[in-house]
Amino acid sequence: MPLISIITPVYNNEKYVKNAVESVLRQGFDDYEYIIVDDGSTDNTPQIVDEIAGEDKRIRVIHQKNQWIYASFNNGIKEAAGKYVYILNSDDRMREGMLAKMVQIVKQYGPDVVWTKVLSHRCDAEQKIMEYDCGKADQKVKNDVFLSDVNEVRNAWFTLTLQGLNHNQANLYKRELMLRHPFRNDVYGADTLFNIAIANDVHSAFVMKEAVYDFMVYGVPHMNASEGKYYPYLHEMFNDIYTGNRSLYKAWNLYQEDVREYWSGRRMGELTDELYTMCHPACQLTTEEKAANALKMYEDSIIRECAMESGRQEELESRILSGLRMIMAQETLESTSKYFFLYELLEGLLCYETNLEDYEKIRRAVYHPLNKYHLGETFFLKIKREGCLDN
Repeated sequence: MPLISIITPVYNNEKYVKNAVESVLRQGFDDYEYIIVDDGSTDNTPQIVDEIAGEDKRIRVIHQKNQWIYASFNNGIKEAAGKYVYILNSDDRMREGMLAKMVQIVKQYGPDVVWTKVLSHRCDAEQKIMEYDCGKADQKVKNDVFLSDVNEVRNAWFTLTLQGLNHNQANLYKRELMLRHPFRNDVYGADTLFNIAIANDVHSAFVMKEAVYDFMVYGVPHMNASEGKYYPYLHEMFNDIYTGNRSLYKAWNLYQEDVREYWSGRRMGELTDELYTMCHPACQLTTEEKAANALKMYEDSIIRECAMESGRQEELESRILSGLRMIMAQETLESTSKYFFLYELLEGLLCYETNLEDYEKIRRAVYHPLNKYHLGETFFLKIKREGCLDN
């Protein structure tokens, strides 16, 4: 029985899958099994991977109906025989010599997880690297570290986050841990949520100083498909990541100021990302629906609690108003829309010189019946004070 199972999910990736597989075959280490999960590809991918498997007894291919990437992860994990599992996506690569290094660590320490660095490289359509390690991940981990018990793992969890290690699936995990916590298959951030799900069951871990994984960032439109696009589940996904992490730290009595500030600041930043995705050309929402979504973000109890807990109420208002401004600069909100008061709010707030008519327009918008939590009130009151208006 092999110690390690490597899993590569693939869907319609005839161009790059062979490069991913060859990066494993060049490892100079033989005691592993390699499972390729073909997720119902309709191009030449099935023929390519079957041909590769026919030439190497360590490789086997699972052909399935299209189920999406995280279902492919789960199905590969179920079929795996190894004690540990490493997942390599079909358009990325494993760095040379790293499989043997991980095996050495596993044999010496037997950790539940080996955390491994991912280097992101900007490349062209031929995988020629144009900018190496553009995220500077290689600078974030300088030494090997063995976390020998639960307390050491938990005390290091925030550091793992800052190092970029516990937000993706590119780590070596005990298979039993992965079977106990299957990946969700409904959001693209399921890898981050997986690491939150396993956190309480990680009793030991090893942090590798060497990078194992080359993540290729393509400069072509159809690659890196999730980047910048609008997804209806985006807000709930980011909330799940925020609340999941906050719950962990609170349960571990480690919800300290630096942790709180990091996660609240990150969640506020993600709001801007959400608003930006609604301006993506592929977003099919109407301007009214976008305005309604922005207002819902502001009214969300999780978001409001996050802002209040960290003193970011004004930042929250600013981000929502800026997002609305971006949306309405791109598209017109009809005057007949029930959310037209948001346009009037922006128009009033953006006046170079505000007169009494503008003040009244802002006041009506801030206290409009649909503006439940008075979006814009902070700035209205500032204008009011500066203008020395009466109540």
